[in-house]
Amino acid sequence: MTQIDELPDFEEIAEVMACLPDLDAKFQYLIDLSKRLPEFNDVDRIDDYRVWGCQSSVWLVPTLDKSATPPVLRFCGTSDSVLVSGIIAIVLSLHSGRTPEEILRLDAPEELNRLDLKSHLSHGRQNGLAGMLEQIRKHAADLVVGT
Repeated sequence: MTQIDELPDFEEIAEVMACLPDLDAKFQYLIDLSKRLPEFNDVDRIDDYRVWGCQSSVWLVPTLDKSATPPVLRFCGTSDSVLVSGIIAIVLSLHSGRTPEEILRLDAPEELNRLDLKSHLSHGRQNGLAGMLEQIRKHAADLVVGT
């Protein structure tokens, strides 16, 4: 599994999204971000990594990078939908490279509100986004409890 070195950081994504003139441009940017996701290993398409409740099929794989000081979580993800893959890219850019404690302190919904996307997503995609955030928090919480 590769890391998300090719994705811009969340602040850069937020700046770009703020400059885009309309919803079509924002969705095109999501599609462009989806192409920058790292290659996903098909052996990771298992129920343990599946995000349930999504309109599309979504998998998020956590990895604890112990080479970092302190250790940080890194995530890899994929979807069968190019638009949802763009949303995954945003979620990964917000969370990957943070410690589990930082992830638990992060108000991800508030950060994502800066992108003005939620109101333009279908109910199913909003549920999927919430499921992704919940799963990432669960992975972080499991590591904090396990220490």
